[in-house]
Amino acid sequence: MDQIRPFPQTDFIDQAEEEEAIRLIAAPDLKEWVITNFLTLGGELHNPDHDHIAELLHDDETFLAFAWASSAFTRAKRMVLGQCEKVMFNQGGWKKARQEQQMRDWFGFVPVYLITIDASFCEQATDREFCALIEHELYHIGVERDGDGEIVYSDHTGLPKHYLAGHDVEEFVGVVKRWGASDDIKRLVEVAKQAPFVSEKNIAASCGTCLIK
Repeated sequence: MDQIRPFPQTDFIDQAEEEEAIRLIAAPDLKEWVITNFLTLGGELHNPDHDHIAELLHDDETFLAFAWASSAFTRAKRMVLGQCEKVMFNQGGWKKARQEQQMRDWFGFVPVYLITIDASFCEQATDREFCALIEHELYHIGVERDGDGEIVYSDHTGLPKHYLAGHDVEEFVGVVKRWGASDDIKRLVEVAKQAPFVSEKNIAASCGTCLIK
């Protein structure tokens, strides 16, 4: 039963509804599940694209933290179900101290990256929807590569150089309709025509939903 995917606590969602606000809580169980299934060699959902994250976490477990949000929020008229951010404090003085304290109260440390997931969505999402959302956010933790596609390592730390990555493809349907698809769009279409690499068997083994139905 250790493989059952983590579900958010319902009490903080209920509290948020009573307060008519969005509440957030730390999600250490989600982090542990992601490490076991996505970031560990031999994990049911392991993806070598994220090996740099695993290496950075192995060196420093404070590199990444996860949190549940009681509900989604709207940005540019779109519902945001997950968000990966590089934790930075642009303020100084007490503002910075307050924000750092909040992180330490939640996680016991100030992470380099924070992934926040909509708990209300995940309560009802299928295993495939849940896994796709988690992996989407992991892909935002990018790694620098040289002209040959090899990972660039820091001369100072000896670890992969990382950055907050944007999406591979960002385009309007209307532009493609009127002017045709760019090379990036064409590549995405070709990938979409293929069967997913991750099978239902792998998902079931890592999420365990079928085991508790």
